[in-house]
This record gives sequence, C-alpha cells and structure tokens, in this order.
Amino acid sequence: MDLDSLIPILGIIFVIGPVSALAFCCTSLGRAIVNRLGSGTKVTDDRLLGLQDELERLQEQIGYQDTRFEELHDRVDFAERLLARESQTVEEPERVATPV
Repeated sequence: MDLDSLIPILGIIFVIGPVSALAFCCTSLGRAIVNRLGSGTKVTDDRLLGLQDELERLQEQIGYQDTRFEELHDRVDFAERLLARESQTVEEPERVATPV
C-alpha cells in the first residue's frame, strides 16, 4: 500500500470521526451519555432491587386496571344490549283522534 491510498482513510479516522463525535455530543442524547459517563455513578444492587420492586408494582397495577377495564366493558355491553332489547319491545301507542 502506498501513502496516497492511506490519506483518505487517515482523514476519516482523524478528522471526520472526532468532528462527528463532537457534533453528537451537542445533541440531547449525546449530552445524556456524556453526563452518565462523566458522573461515574454506578447502579447499586439496592437501587436495582428498588427498581425491580417498582416495576413489579406497576405491572400489578396495570393488570388490575386491565381487569377493571374489562369489567366496565362488559357492563357497557350488557347495558347496550338491554337498551336495544327494550327499544325493540316498546311500541308506540296508537293515536286516537279526538273531536275538537
């Protein structure tokens, strides 16, 4: 390999790469990653256990809400069928003409 073919590769590695990384660090995602790496905070086992407990609690709560939603759906469905059946059986009374 001669030096002429290495110049574009070296340009990409040493110029475009760092400029792209710097531009990425200016985005909100890049700043969040830099802050996370720079803070040096590590997730502790206690914090993981707390997060797992919170996740389980939220999953139970969602399950409960799903059950309540299904119950309400069944009640509305029943009420709609009951109203539809009653509206079919109720007939309008005949009108009798009264003399004036």
